[in-house]
Amino acid sequence: MKTQYKYISYREDRKCYIVSIKYSNSKKQATKTCKTLEDALQQRTMLMRLLRLDESILNTTYSSQTDSIPTLKEAFTLYVETEVRQRVALSTYSKYNLCMRTYCYFLGSMRIDKITKEMWQDVFTAVQSSRNLSSQYIVDDFRRYRAMYEYYIERNIITDNPLAKNLKLHRTHRIRRRAFTEQEKAQFLRSAREYNEKYFILFSLYFETGARRGEILALQWQDVDFCNKMILIQRNIERGTIEGKFIEQIGQVKTAGSVRYVPISDAMCDMLKSLHNEANLPTDYVFTPNRRVKYPFISLGNVERAYTKIRNTAKLDKCLTIHCIRHYVASKLLNAGVDVATVQAIGGWSSPTVLLSVYAHS
Repeated sequence: MKTQYKYISYREDRKCYIVSIKYSNSKKQATKTCKTLEDALQQRTMLMRLLRLDESILNTTYSSQTDSIPTLKEAFTLYVETEVRQRVALSTYSKYNLCMRTYCYFLGSMRIDKITKEMWQDVFTAVQSSRNLSSQYIVDDFRRYRAMYEYYIERNIITDNPLAKNLKLHRTHRIRRRAFTEQEKAQFLRSAREYNEKYFILFSLYFETGARRGEILALQWQDVDFCNKMILIQRNIERGTIEGKFIEQIGQVKTAGSVRYVPISDAMCDMLKSLHNEANLPTDYVFTPNRRVKYPFISLGNVERAYTKIRNTAKLDKCLTIHCIRHYVASKLLNAGVDVATVQAIGGWSSPTVLLSVYAHS
């Protein structure tokens, strides 16, 4: 059934609105299904932006083979491989590749000097609306492409940066992770002990140190000082895709300040000693898989799957992620009167501002 709004109809049998726009220069037709009229109007705006963008690209004449100025896909790929890859972690490198695929789907075949600010505005708005992304997520992508343009301006390949000024984005409310409560922590660890003793020790160490997931999994026995009751965090497990293949590997910690000694309790020392009896070399990983698998350490994926099973068994809120344990430790230490500088050093946070604004819930 047609509505008073162009391109929007209503399906009585499905109780939903249908937004359908046919591209005039091709046989393609874009269709979106929405539960409410408000969502349908937003989707219509997004699809009409893409329609205008599609027509602009078709009407732009260029030759990527004969011109010295690269297309967006060529330019961004070269920029990432020559300027970015050597200085970032594998996970960050994968984010750049995802960023390339997302936006080059729309603009990849256009020369970078032919893409206007208005085109970028349409694409960023469309991606944000269609995927329901936060404004901060889009801003991160915006900054990556802005840096790419500056890279080519410095090399006198182009003269203007269409992303020199900020674009207009939909403002979104940032969903803040919450910390575990003491009761939730107790429930989780009870379920973890029933699930597997090794995972119980692993998650107990998370709750005691507030370390990042990859930092604990990358621990080797040479990093554990039983005499002084300390662990040295100096590695991290990073993951991402290289040449189409997903891998996990040992890498550097997140920041220079993330290399640190973290104290552990007598009880944790005893638990780690129970695992140490199975180790042969100082370079053996503290937390190893129970059977011979791809990696000599427990992978991030396996830990996440185990965490989900344990959380569900404990009947805890699904909004509680592994990273919420880090929030719990920060809040607990600050609530106990530990000074900010010490808490920052224990958790390896980059600055007191990040610690207090993001992680401290007390």
